[in-house]
Amino acid sequence: MSGPAVDVYLAPGELLVSTRGVQVRTVLGSCVAVCLWDPARGIGGLNHFLLPRPGARDGTDFRFGTVSTAALVQRVCRGGSRPAELTAAVIGGGHPHRALKSTVGDENVAAALAVLGEHGVAVARQDTGGPYGRRLLFHTGTGVLTVCRLRRWGAVAGEPA
Repeated sequence: MSGPAVDVYLAPGELLVSTRGVQVRTVLGSCVAVCLWDPARGIGGLNHFLLPRPGARDGTDFRFGTVSTAALVQRVCRGGSRPAELTAAVIGGGHPHRALKSTVGDENVAAALAVLGEHGVAVARQDTGGPYGRRLLFHTGTGVLTVCRLRRWGAVAGEPA
């Protein structure tokens, strides 16, 4: 008999894969999280990255979407999964700060989708872009994903969120 799920907060630049029931929480603005799930094996994982790809002088750590998403697919597949058996959700990449004219959110989403496509992983759900952040809760043992859109930062009272 299994007990309650372990509850983990995933910070930016982190990645988690588990065959156990881990309830993972994170909050995203322009960052992106990719959630992977293999229903046949009960393996799930997700990442949380800040930037689409490393520059020439950057390291190859999990802050970067191309690095983090490829590592996520590889680690989930270590448990016997094949990329074609996985389903993915791509969440985040918002533009919560209207004053900043940054495209990093869009670039993060594009990086995640490109890496998933290169590996042959189907994207079953995508909740990206828009003028708000997101809070997500992903259960690695069941694949259940809950996403809550957050009120736009800096919104004026009476202005739609």
